[in-house]
This record gives sequence, C-alpha cells and structure tokens, in this order.
Amino acid sequence: MTTVLLVEDYAPNYRLLSFVLEQHGYAVVCARDGVQALEYLQTLPIDVIVTDLLMPRLDGIGLAERVRADARFNQMPIIVVTASGKEHDAVRAAGVGVDVFLTKPVESEDLVRAVAQVAARYQAQSSSLHRWRHSRVA
Repeated sequence: MTTVLLVEDYAPNYRLLSFVLEQHGYAVVCARDGVQALEYLQTLPIDVIVTDLLMPRLDGIGLAERVRADARFNQMPIIVVTASGKEHDAVRAAGVGVDVFLTKPVESEDLVRAVAQVAARYQAQSSSLHRWRHSRVA
C-alpha cells in the first residue's frame, strides 16, 4: 500500500484531503507543518509527500528544499496543493524540485491522479535502484 505524508496545517483541509486519498486506497499520515513532516520521514515508510505551501515553522518550499537535500529522500515525489495560484509560487516550487503543483480547491480526481502517477514513477525508480544495488553486491 502506498503511504502519503499529507502536510497541512488547516484541519478541514487535511480531513478532506486525507478522506479522498484513503477512499482511493492510500494510507495517509498527517503532519501539521514541515518540521513534523521531517520527523515523520525519519521514522515512517513514506512514498509520496503532499504539502501545502503556507504553514507555520517550516513551509512547503522549505520542506521540499530539505527533502531534496537529503540523499535518503531526494527522489521522493512531492506534490504541492495550495490556495496560492500565483505564478511565482509555482516557479519557486518547481525550482526546489516539486513534482506537481495543484491549486485549491483541488478536484479529487486531479489529486488522486497526481499521487498515482508520481507514486508509480517513484516505486519504479526505487525498484530499479534496489535491483542495481543488489547486482553490485553479488
């Protein structure tokens, strides 16, 4: 089962988004900000990060920067779901390696499709990397 780390500080949004994802077969772990998300990454098997941009302590851009800087997680898919439709936010997100940028209100189908696509790519990359590492050890 694919596990999604949902990073959202506004309770109605994380309840709605987690409900949508769970209805489509995803396990969802909710973090209230980027700091808590980084803590969860250290201890939980996460496949995809879905994050808001504007949050206390560590925002979505800061989270993406830290994830991309960590060799253990730098290939993990990151999807931004934000109320900001500003072009400079989308450009900043792309600049730090965000895979998908969606604006709120997001259609359920768009979110589920984005998660499915990036998760499939990530799992294929992880599987290939695992096979390559295994063949190098043998």
